[in-house]
Amino acid sequence: MCDTGFSVKQLIEHLRELKREAASEADMLDVVPRLAKRIVANRRNWLRPRMCVPNERPEDSAGIHLLHEEPDHSLAVFVVTWLPGDETPPHNHGTWAVIAGLEGRETNHWWKRCDDGAVPGYAEVRRTGHQAIDASSVIAMPGDAIHSLHNDSDAVSVTLHLYGVNVDFTPRCKFDPAQRTMAPYRMGGTTIAPSRQEART
Repeated sequence: MCDTGFSVKQLIEHLRELKREAASEADMLDVVPRLAKRIVANRRNWLRPRMCVPNERPEDSAGIHLLHEEPDHSLAVFVVTWLPGDETPPHNHGTWAVIAGLEGRETNHWWKRCDDGAVPGYAEVRRTGHQAIDASSVIAMPGDAIHSLHNDSDAVSVTLHLYGVNVDFTPRCKFDPAQRTMAPYRMGGTTIAPSRQEART
């Protein structure tokens, strides 16, 4: 049966119920990707062009549109848009994360930390694999997973990001493989305020 009625409001209601039940990270990583697939399948009913505006300033990162965030900064849901060639450094999130493709294509690279974390600011990471993200893809990762994203296509890529906590309020870090360093990492970019209707979800 085709699922055409799942809305952003319903997605948030499901996430809130999971939070009320104090679902573990493992439970969230089991359930939320299924919810993400449902909302992606219904994207024609809620995804608007204004939500997919890339950020063309080189000093910023992606175009970021906030769909929802709880007052305590939990259950943050964003639409993120990358220009061709845009790439993030390797980073973790400090919270569970689910990324689902909406439009276009980009590549998710997986990384592994190789040092023991004993030296502040020092980190050795190496790339361990990659995975394509498109409208048929959903990627789930625990808070300590390290990844990077690269729009290696010739078109804009648009993805849905769901986080247990807005990553600007977690101890998220970025890694520099060449310099073997790590540092705090914030989402940055252009955050577009949610519309009144979205804010009521």
